[in-house]
Amino acid sequence: MKRRNNLYKNTYELENIIQAFNEVCKNTKNKRKVHNYKQYKCIYISRVYNTLVTRTYKVGPYNVFTIYEPKERRIVSQNMHDKIINHLVSRHILYPALLPCLINANVASRVNMGTKRGIELAMNFHRICKLKYGKYYILKCDISKFFASINHDILKEKLKRKIKDKDALNIVFSIIDSDENGLSIGNMTSQVLAIFYLNDLDHYIKEILKIKYYIRYQDDFLLFHPSKSYLKYCMEQIKIFLSKEQLILNPKTRIYSNNNNFIFLGRNKKGKYSKYRDVHRKLKKRIYLYKNGLISFNSLLSSINCYQHLCPTKFKNNKC
Repeated sequence: MKRRNNLYKNTYELENIIQAFNEVCKNTKNKRKVHNYKQYKCIYISRVYNTLVTRTYKVGPYNVFTIYEPKERRIVSQNMHDKIINHLVSRHILYPALLPCLINANVASRVNMGTKRGIELAMNFHRICKLKYGKYYILKCDISKFFASINHDILKEKLKRKIKDKDALNIVFSIIDSDENGLSIGNMTSQVLAIFYLNDLDHYIKEILKIKYYIRYQDDFLLFHPSKSYLKYCMEQIKIFLSKEQLILNPKTRIYSNNNNFIFLGRNKKGKYSKYRDVHRKLKKRIYLYKNGLISFNSLLSSINCYQHLCPTKFKNNKC
């Protein structure tokens, strides 16, 4: 695949900036901030345009906070100006340069992909392997502190092999270097760069290890095979490969038989949702917000419909 050139100029086209502006406003939860920002829309769009045209963009300070569900994670948030530029870099530099080289087994952060696609593939592979092999095994891998462990120098070298445009590389590198450790969870660019970082591993597993039934969602991935001993060999080879990427496997990594139950993307091997307690807690919170006038009835109804899809049995028994 040839390196992509002439990417940077697309970031400061007015149509693209307006589209990114509208997208950021739509997805920003702080509606008061969005309202104030929209009042001076032309000024802010002009500011983004001038920053990109003059090549003077510097990443602003992050608002850093920690979440504890489903596990402790460091999350960052940016101001509106930085969010718009982040979207422009993702849509018009990273997407056209990086997405074409990704394989279909990589199901994260792309159109027509996501957790739903990952669960569908996993269930399909279970059915195929059951019919084809009878007894089979699954190697479930998880990378320890994936986003925080991504090496900047290795990532930059990978990007240089895909992008030729120097201006595009400069702005992407400035975003990467804005966080001292790995990539910041919360940026659109971080999602794209993270799924690209392990692209070489995807090709290694599919083409060198010859694993036909393989799925990866960010740092969680499954390998299906009839031989347990071969999956043990694969696990050792994956550890060696990841050591070159400055990554290590989580101790939770292990091999399951087809009779074992395990969780992938929040579902068990039958595709059923596994965290009913979390759904119950979140639904109670949504009802509380509605009763206090903080969300609309339509928002509450949407949440109920979503959770009913996740755990229909619990709703049927009035337990959720």
